[in-house]
Amino acid sequence: PVKARFVSLDLTTPQNVALFALSGLIIWYLCTQLSGLVNFIDDQFRLGAALGGTIILSVVTNLPEIAITLSGAAKGDLGLAVGNVLGGIAVQTALLVVFDAASGRAAKPLSTLTASPASLLQGLFLLIILGLVIMGKELSPTLIFLRVTPIEALIVATWLLSLLALRRFPVEEPPAAAPNGLTKTTALVLLALISAAVLAFGVLLEATSSALASHFGINGVVFGATLLALVTSLPELSGGLAFVRARTFQPIISDIFGGNAFLPLLLLLASLASGRAVLPDASAVDIYLTATALILTAIYLIGMVVQAPRKRAGLGIDSWAALAFYALSVLGLFFL
Repeated sequence: PVKARFVSLDLTTPQNVALFALSGLIIWYLCTQLSGLVNFIDDQFRLGAALGGTIILSVVTNLPEIAITLSGAAKGDLGLAVGNVLGGIAVQTALLVVFDAASGRAAKPLSTLTASPASLLQGLFLLIILGLVIMGKELSPTLIFLRVTPIEALIVATWLLSLLALRRFPVEEPPAAAPNGLTKTTALVLLALISAAVLAFGVLLEATSSALASHFGINGVVFGATLLALVTSLPELSGGLAFVRARTFQPIISDIFGGNAFLPLLLLLASLASGRAVLPDASAVDIYLTATALILTAIYLIGMVVQAPRKRAGLGIDSWAALAFYALSVLGLFFL
């Protein structure tokens, strides 16, 4: 039997495969239910699609990463914790290509459909946060006070500032109908239940995938930054596709840009849990993928400024550029 990394499971490889698949399917289903629910909560509490998506979606869809980061840091596996956070940002940004392709009925590219001051603001704040992450790698690990480094404090402050700034640019959306007659209270209860389930099955998903990676001899740092990051992006993938089907595109950007800006906050949690600065321990793969995410974000921000009127062969020009760059960046991992 192969033991999972963070959860005390004693399963055979076929059992890990089965539990991995089951957990992934359940998370996929749960997150497809978020689109209508989040739209309704945004409307009822007047949060706006950008701010509501940033606060609600970024937390709920990143619950697996939260559990993995805290568990890894508490057990001293900082490489996996940091790799999952920074690798996840690159993978989730690349999902915008998938969402652009999935919005096939829309003649305009995703970047044009979501172009707004709020979207640009989220992207610009994300670029600042990613720049701070790269700076943090170069700082001395001894530069820490009360288990917090200056860079981690700046990342948190920047994220909070982005929330305040977003309140100045609400995105007007049509009033959302209550899914199945939900009220404010029942909607919040349902959101809490979905969040708890995503967290539980996200931990199982990580545990089984870690066990399988160990079984097949995949390096822990590379695993955290690539395969595990891809696995824990399932909530963003399923939730984003649900928004595409509902033809409400703004929350997609709020989920990806907002979620990516939220993920580096987990580095502060990792430092608090481990008692040491985690960013100086970031590997070359981690920083490489952070730079990849920064460039991918910039490509889509350019697309939002240009606002191309139509797609080319099923994708916006910016998505084609992002797809080509991401493919080259993955190939570059073999030369680090």
